[in-house]
This record gives sequence, C-alpha cells and structure tokens, in this order.
Amino acid sequence: MLKRKLTLSIFLIAAVAVAVSTAVGVAVFRKQELEAAKQSLCQVLALMDAQDGETQVERLLTQFDSATPSLRLTFIAPDGTVLGDTDADTGEDHSDRPEVEQALAQGQGSDVRRSATTGVTTVYVARQFADGVVGRVAQPVSSVNTLVAQGAVSVAAAVALALVLALILARKLAADTAKPVEQAQVAARQVDETLQSARSEFTANVTHELKTPLTSIKGFTDMMASGLVRDPEDQQRFLSMISVEVDRLTKLVDDILQVTELETVAGVLPGEQCSLTQVAREAEKFLEPVARQAGVTLLVSGEEVEGAISADRFKEVALNLMENAVKYNRPGGRVTVTLAREGEQAVLTVADTGIGIPPESQGRVFERFYRVDKGRSRAAGGTGLGLAIVKHIVALYNGQIHLASVVGSGTTITVRLPLAQG
Repeated sequence: MLKRKLTLSIFLIAAVAVAVSTAVGVAVFRKQELEAAKQSLCQVLALMDAQDGETQVERLLTQFDSATPSLRLTFIAPDGTVLGDTDADTGEDHSDRPEVEQALAQGQGSDVRRSATTGVTTVYVARQFADGVVGRVAQPVSSVNTLVAQGAVSVAAAVALALVLALILARKLAADTAKPVEQAQVAARQVDETLQSARSEFTANVTHELKTPLTSIKGFTDMMASGLVRDPEDQQRFLSMISVEVDRLTKLVDDILQVTELETVAGVLPGEQCSLTQVAREAEKFLEPVARQAGVTLLVSGEEVEGAISADRFKEVALNLMENAVKYNRPGGRVTVTLAREGEQAVLTVADTGIGIPPESQGRVFERFYRVDKGRSRAAGGTGLGLAIVKHIVALYNGQIHLASVVGSGTTITVRLPLAQG
C-alpha cells in the first residue's frame, strides 16, 4: 500500500510540473505565432505598396480576395474614410482605429481586438502607402490558435514520453524507498527535484529541436497559402523543402523514442550474438552513396569477429559512428573501419581524417542533444542523439567506448564489446 501511495504521489507531482511548464510553453509559443502572423501580414502589405504610383484599390481588393479569402483587406483614406473592403464597405470613420492611428503617425501599426464588424477576435496590421492611403490586413486569431494546436501535437508527444519515463522512475523509486514514512518523505522531495530538473532539460531540448523544422514548415506553408507563390517550379521547391523538414522531425522523434527505450531497458536477452564484420560491411554498403557524394573514401577491413550483441543494436552503433565520420570529414578524406579481437573483447575502430573535436567538447559529445558545431550539425541533418544512442547500447552490453581526437586531423572512436561465447 505504501509503495502504491508513493508511486502515485511522485507521479502526480511530476505530471503537474509537466502540465504547468507545458501550458507556459504553449502560451509563449502562441505569443510568438501572433508576432509571426503580424510580420507575415506586414510583408503582404509591403508587396502592395506602389512606391511610384497611386494605389489601385479595386484591383488589389479583387486580387487579394481571390488569393486569400480567409483574410480581410481594407483601404482607408488619410481622413479615415473607408475606400474599399473585401468584406463590405462599412462607410464608417476608421481614423480612430489604433492600428490606423499608428500607421498614419509611424508608417505602420498593429492591434489585436474583437472586430466591431464581424464580432471575431482579429489581428490587424496597417501600413501607410506612398500615396498616403492606409492599407490594412486582418486575420482571425482563430487561425493562429489552430496553428498553435497543430504544433502542440509534437510537444504533446514529448510530454507523453516524459510522463512515461516519470511513471517508470516513480515505481522504481517507490520500491526502493518503501521504508519509514519520514525517510520516504525526504526521499520524495529529493526525487521530485531530480525529476523536475530532468523534465525541464528534456522538455527544453525537445522543444528547441522541434521548433526549427516547425518554423520552417510554417513559413513555407504560409507563403504558399497566401497565394504569393504562383510559379509551379517555386511551389514544387517549397514542397520539397517541407518534405525535408518533415523527414527531419520523423528522425528526431524516432531517435528520442530509441534513447528512451535504451534508458529503460533492464537487461539484454541471453545468447544474443552476431557477426560484427558482416554487420559493419552492411553499414558500409548502406552509407556508400552518402560517402561518394561527400567525396569521402569509406573502407571496412579486419578479421571475422563474433560479438555478444544483437545484429540490430550493433548496426545502430556502426551506422551512427560511420555516418558521423563521413559527415564531419572533408572532400577527399577517408573513413577507416577495422574489426579485431583483443583478449576476450571484440574491438571496432572508426577513424576519420575530418575536422576533429575540440578538447573541451570531447567529454560531452555522448550527451543527448549536444553538438560541437550546431550550425553544421543541423545542416548535415543530425539530431544530436546519435552518439547518445551509441553510448547507451555499448553500456547495455557491458562494453566500453573511447574517443581520441585532434582538431584539424580527425577523430578515432574505439568500441569494445564482449566476444560471443561458443
């Protein structure tokens, strides 16, 4: 009974902390999306501004209504008279609208309020054109809320993972601390702080990694939805870039799931073994097109070695190490992979002639989401989890991993695993 109560208490504390932080994160995300919507509407108005002529009100209203029927465009004279509106010419004096006042005084302005005409909460952005006419674009806040809800789905997946991990940890900790109530209370407070810290770091890292591709996808889709991208070739290019970002998100989620699985595995199945040499050659064949495109020579050599590890797990180790060695190499460089036996251990060595790792980063490259060069890592398509996956797999099979690197000369990573028995 005490174990059950402790498990429930610890999990509920973690769940509330996750819920509060997620709510704050979503609120911040919504605010950022509102600002992004304003920027997008400003760009639309800037495209309409005829710097060297008179604003063609009727023509622009017709084109705008056809391209973006979900948005509203209004043209207002400097004295506040409505010259035209895609919804209806209200005939009202708009000179007292905050965004119009700002545009007349500063060149552009914005406001978020409930529309007196439609009764819908709306984002307004206004800009004074070269001929004095004020153009105003309005977008319902509901469309921004819909986008935030869609983005929250990815965050919800990360939160679900955090809650599953919190539940597993809560059960284990409750079993270990089912002692006198006083000791349990002290342990619960310590565990709560640990969970909150781990949850905060995990949520922050995942949110940061998800934001970049989500922002790119939003930008591309906004441009296409606005009707400003009409050329079929440009549309195809945008769709290709969206596909790349979706693949990046999928890879990130897969890697997060794999790291979480490895962190919660209690042990390995008895009798697991495979030919490390054969698996390494399969990885070489798989990465050959990538290496060829990068101008890097990839070679696997060495004796036949059987290791006490499953083929799937060792393939993850080999692929991650070899792919990193290719990505962070130079055109004309080499990646040399060797397999050997040393006593009761199977040894995999992956050596490259790449850019190397600074001494201050060598102790952290196996941490989740850590990148030596963030810009280059993201450009190469990395998620920052590859070496963390390698570390967890090697540790799971009672192996060791060692890294040696010199900046400008290359990196060598050595993995030692138990030999297969029999």
